[in-house]
Amino acid sequence: MRVVTEFSVEVPGGRLHADDTGTGEPVLLIHAGVTDSRVWDTTAPLLVAAGYRVISFDTRGFGRSAPSACRFSQVADALAVLDAAGVPAAHFVGLSHGAATSVDVAIAAPDRVRTLTLVAPGLSGYEWPPLPGVERRIAAGERDDAPGLALEIARLWAPMSFDDGAAEPADFAAMVIRAQAAAFLCEELDVPEPSAIPRLDEITAPTLVVLGDRDLAAIEQIGRLLAERVPGASLVTLTGADHLLPLRVPDRLHALLVDHLGRTPQRS
Repeated sequence: MRVVTEFSVEVPGGRLHADDTGTGEPVLLIHAGVTDSRVWDTTAPLLVAAGYRVISFDTRGFGRSAPSACRFSQVADALAVLDAAGVPAAHFVGLSHGAATSVDVAIAAPDRVRTLTLVAPGLSGYEWPPLPGVERRIAAGERDDAPGLALEIARLWAPMSFDDGAAEPADFAAMVIRAQAAAFLCEELDVPEPSAIPRLDEITAPTLVVLGDRDLAAIEQIGRLLAERVPGASLVTLTGADHLLPLRVPDRLHALLVDHLGRTPQRS
């Protein structure tokens, strides 16, 4: 039976909710900027079964973590979670914005990062083009329609949920996005990190980039940029997956993760 220990992390202007389970080499899971940590609900037990200690948390305003009362750093929050768990260094596994944070930590505090697994990655400093459906998302935001905005965000990042023609899909991938509706209308208080792009060649952590073949072209561009600029990085594209790879192809993603993490000698 997998035992999950919940703990709180006090940070300036807020409190983060975190989970800790398993034993062995620590792995920190950082969710996307449109989900909460439940996006890892399949990944975490698989990693625990493979012999890893898994730590995950909800970023401010998402899931079980309250919105922030002040400006804050995603990098500082991730490191605060490791500190609260008593972990000097971990394997970082990030999805989307969580991948961007993982890269930022690898640059700012390389001694805290054992490996990087960047799933459907974002990247600090990347200049985003207009994304499909932007007019609908703007309109929903302007009328303070949180559920409508969340639905449009799900349409963008979880398009496979709409494959059967459902107007308001209720599968878990869409649900975990739509559950963040209140957060999407809140002011973004996280301070943007400096562009990581000029410093990608400084990253020393073994790096794996994983893409889905049904994700946005911008994410593919970021993934290829990371694979080209980070020394020794490898890139894998999985078929039949949109942005939420941990929910779409959990077994194939898990196999890649275990292989990648296992290539780094364990510390005593």
